[in-house]
Amino acid sequence: MNRRKPKAGEVYRHFKGKKYRVLHIALCAETNETMVVYEALQGGSVYVSALEAFLRETNKRKYPDAEQEYRFELCERELSEEHCEKKEVSEESLIMEFLELDENEDRAEFLMKHRSQLTDRFLTVAAESLEFAESAETIEERWAALMRFLKTKMKYESRRLR
Repeated sequence: MNRRKPKAGEVYRHFKGKKYRVLHIALCAETNETMVVYEALQGGSVYVSALEAFLRETNKRKYPDAEQEYRFELCERELSEEHCEKKEVSEESLIMEFLELDENEDRAEFLMKHRSQLTDRFLTVAAESLEFAESAETIEERWAALMRFLKTKMKYESRRLR
């Protein structure tokens, strides 16, 4: 296997077309095998695959119409668009769309859906609109803190209605 190891935050396109973000590179506790932990960009399901399987070539006998050479190919790292069509959305339109949402569930879903497009400015505006005091530094940490805050609000606000 001479392909480079995926890194957390990179987005890969599966040969069937869906996109996935790498969350972690991990070790299997039982076999000590290197594993890739990744999530679907649509739906947010989380998966684990052996690194060797993740980097494997596409089975052309089983999938003769597959266009990709490998099962997963790097799609976005430095905004590379070789195998992906990236829908450009302005920061301003993302902010306005987020601010128009009324429900915390909708806000959390929005943050999941647009995770790869979020900027420092967006996160600052989103946090201020929710009266959330930020303390994290990186975009990923800020996103995670905002998601935890929204999940906590959803949990406790639903209890108040009972």
